[in-house]
Amino acid sequence: MFWRWFINFSLLILLVYPASGRAENKLPQLYQQLLPSIVTLHTYENQVIESKIVVVTDPNGLGSGVVVSDEGLIVTAAHVVHSVDALHVEFANGERRPATILSSLPWADLALVKVDDLPTEVIPAKLGDSDKVQVGEQVFVIGAPLGLSQTLTVGYISGIHLAGSEETAPLADFFQTDAAINPGNSGGPLFNMQGEIIGIASHIQTQSGGSDGLGFTVTSNTVSNLLLNRGYFWTGMELYPLNLEMSKALHLPQKNGVLVIKVASGSPAEQAGIRGGTVEAIFESGPVLLGGDVILSVNGISFNSHENLAKIIQSLLDIQANESVEFVVWRGGKRLKFVIRAT
Repeated sequence: MFWRWFINFSLLILLVYPASGRAENKLPQLYQQLLPSIVTLHTYENQVIESKIVVVTDPNGLGSGVVVSDEGLIVTAAHVVHSVDALHVEFANGERRPATILSSLPWADLALVKVDDLPTEVIPAKLGDSDKVQVGEQVFVIGAPLGLSQTLTVGYISGIHLAGSEETAPLADFFQTDAAINPGNSGGPLFNMQGEIIGIASHIQTQSGGSDGLGFTVTSNTVSNLLLNRGYFWTGMELYPLNLEMSKALHLPQKNGVLVIKVASGSPAEQAGIRGGTVEAIFESGPVLLGGDVILSVNGISFNSHENLAKIIQSLLDIQANESVEFVVWRGGKRLKFVIRAT
């Protein structure tokens, strides 16, 4: 009986552990294969000091991204690049390139940037089908957590979450993973064990300030559906939603609006003439710049209800290349119209 049990147990070990071993043995090979497609994003932002805009020459932000096409398209997180004044991409070999923001979807935390020429060794990573991913699958992340570029962390898919619905807003699906994600990983890819992108690192939920095993990545199918398969649209505006009390204090002609805190240098919003804030103030949520325009409506849809917000988001997603988006803003007691064109 002992030998029968021993043989059966040994067979079970051989059946189970070689698969795990093969997965672990693949990681060094996958890491070397995929590393050239991983980039570190260095972002630069102007600051307002004593109501004056001061040009900052040192990096003010850091994130990650992944090359997805031979044309130099790079997917990252919107919160990394959306309102920056300058952006450089650093490749695994240390080369740096200036980059242009093509599209940014803050409500889905996705952005697309482009460099004009890729290093010769860069092979774009492939997007996988995130609908096929199951809880329990082994995954890995490559990025620049806390500025330490080319870092690999390994874990599993812990959960699958739908962030919104068509009735509220067409937002993003998320994977939850216990693969360590820290500041600097944002915008970096989550890979399956076939070396396919199945997610883009978005945010963590933490009490310690670091990874507590609650990392969230936007799914690859969301990347395809909301970012890559549509016209490119980026405003360069950092926005702050106003409640009824704030709207009254700013003497708005309606009960809600969106304050323009910052407008990125050279962005479509700046070129259109929309203005950001210059006066520092402290709200409950933190520091906010006042004095900028307040957006009242987008494409004729007013910011007067949650339902209208969903309609505005949908209208922006429906924008095709070369179509225009009309913004009505409140400035100095007057309504002004500005137009931004999608590329």
